[in-house]
Amino acid sequence: MRRIGLIGAAVDPLARTGPAPELAALFPGIELIAFPSRVPAFPHTPLEQAMQALGHAEAALQAAEDGCGAVVIDSVGDYGLAAMRAMLSVPAIGSGKAGLAEAAMGGRRFGIVTVWPESMNFILAERLSASDCAELWVGIVNVGEDSDTKVLAGPDGYLAQIRAGREGVVHKVLAGVAELAARGAQAVMLGCTCMSGMADGIADAVDISIINPLAAGVRAASKAQPLPAAPDLRQGRADLLRAMVGAVAGDPAEDCPVCIG
Repeated sequence: MRRIGLIGAAVDPLARTGPAPELAALFPGIELIAFPSRVPAFPHTPLEQAMQALGHAEAALQAAEDGCGAVVIDSVGDYGLAAMRAMLSVPAIGSGKAGLAEAAMGGRRFGIVTVWPESMNFILAERLSASDCAELWVGIVNVGEDSDTKVLAGPDGYLAQIRAGREGVVHKVLAGVAELAARGAQAVMLGCTCMSGMADGIADAVDISIINPLAAGVRAASKAQPLPAAPDLRQGRADLLRAMVGAVAGDPAEDCPVCIG
């Protein structure tokens, strides 16, 4: 069975099916293993995104050393993707990059629905600008508001509502899909990997293609060929990376465990 590391994925000590259990039926021959980031900073701004690039890169290094044949970033922000590809001996896939590629497949027009508020759209805007399909994008619908994110953790927090596919959240996502379809979208990408659990239900309820970026990332990783040669990593760089991340690893985690592992 091929092992794929989910980089930045949160670890649930009570879960018995591993990370992203909704993907098990799609990839029965793959073992998905969570490798959380040890950098406890939520990517509110590009500054924290840069911090997370290091945290995710260090987690990916551990995944490769633990025998994973590929790694997938469990975030549409693709934190640390360039760094991973500069140092790993296994393929590194960004869920954001893979999701956008699937959404735009065949030149179709697409939109994005995200549970996060407009203030977080800079993450998606960066991914779009780095892609070669931005001209096919018809727009984004934010079904979340800043007030929703004031309480993220806990059984009644916003993340729990998303993961459980609470009716109110799903209804807003469906309305967002309908709005984008009216704008001419032929496909809709879900704007956060935390929406993976509701992806199948959304897809079953609409007549437009729904792209789960986390599934797209795993699909790309499952098809990725082994690298012909490992990157030429300068001596001591892996130890330096671990030392940098280790300096903050014990600090309290901020906000979203999906985005910070």
